[in-house]
Amino acid sequence: MSGWDYRARTYEGTPRRGVIQAATWEEANRVLVARKLIPERVKPARKDQSFRLRRSPGMKALVLFTRQFATLVRSAIPLVLTLDILQSLTDDEVLGDALGALRVDVEGGVTLAEAMRNRPRVFSPIYVNMVDAGERGGSLDQALLRLADYMERAQALRQRIRGAMIYPAVVLLVALATFVVMLLYVVPTFKGLFAASGVALPLPTLMLVRASESLAVSWVPISLAILAGTLVLLMYNDSDHGRRWTDALLLRLPILGPLIRKSAVSRFTRTTASMLKSGVSLLDTLPAAARTTDNIVLQRAIERSQSHIEQGESVHRALAETRVLPKLVARMVQVGEESGRLDEMFEKVSEFYESEVEMQVEALVKALEPALVVVVGLILGVMVITMYLPIFQIMSLGG
Repeated sequence: MSGWDYRARTYEGTPRRGVIQAATWEEANRVLVARKLIPERVKPARKDQSFRLRRSPGMKALVLFTRQFATLVRSAIPLVLTLDILQSLTDDEVLGDALGALRVDVEGGVTLAEAMRNRPRVFSPIYVNMVDAGERGGSLDQALLRLADYMERAQALRQRIRGAMIYPAVVLLVALATFVVMLLYVVPTFKGLFAASGVALPLPTLMLVRASESLAVSWVPISLAILAGTLVLLMYNDSDHGRRWTDALLLRLPILGPLIRKSAVSRFTRTTASMLKSGVSLLDTLPAAARTTDNIVLQRAIERSQSHIEQGESVHRALAETRVLPKLVARMVQVGEESGRLDEMFEKVSEFYESEVEMQVEALVKALEPALVVVVGLILGVMVITMYLPIFQIMSLGG
């Protein structure tokens, strides 16, 4: 059996697209006709779609799909028809292709969770495990609603953090661009004036002139060296050793370190709470939730705690022994274990750290704004004063 990309229409004129399994082109067309579709284009499915700029669906499209999916499931519409409707509703090409493939798999007798598990670029392990638990427990609609809520909250937190970092990044880029422009175009103008005056340049001015000359002559090799260094760092960071070293360094940073740790803990506990509420077992939850920390040091520590829990150790003690999670996490989890409300305690921890992250980000931005203005002003001010030092010297000699 081979995969066939198709584009077709229903008898009412509604467009359909997706992938079907068939031995030949003729059989693929017969399958489409049997499904009451009018084939418009049928061709062999691409085995490698790596040339696509985006191989995962957009988060907004995935959240909208999940909420629509929950509504249709709650309406008791057959699953195959539900997937067909959802495929026609989405505008996301990657998600649309995945839904077409899901429909084919489900028609072939595969469970929805298993079909999703075969498409990890579209459906994360968290998504698959929660859908699997919903299918097994007969509460798929509730699991999908929890998934949508979880994804929306996680995305909102990321956007708040990224949005807070935009202003400092823009200020630094503008300052760097201004500094380079002054070196390339303003300093050479003053250099001619200095040469005509015959006055010996002060050391700060001389250093600035030499930097301008070096940049004007060697900006191409300098740019290539920066690019090569960046690529080397990125390649090193992609390695296991490099990722561990970078993530450990990030956690030790004086101001950003605690913020990164709290943000990772909030994602981990929010994911754990959502999966436990959906009926996923704790041992299946921990490895999937650990990956949401986006920090290999925290992820490996949580995964080690899983092995301790498998050996019979309590959850709170296993998490406390990681030594990388805040003590509050273990204490709250202990309360949840003793009261039988582990999912609620994880949710409360996530809410606490989400509020902590929001307050810390807001405070950091308020502190960064004046600090950046002062730093940029000092750099440019020192640069201007350095260029005017010889002029002051000429004026004093003339007087």
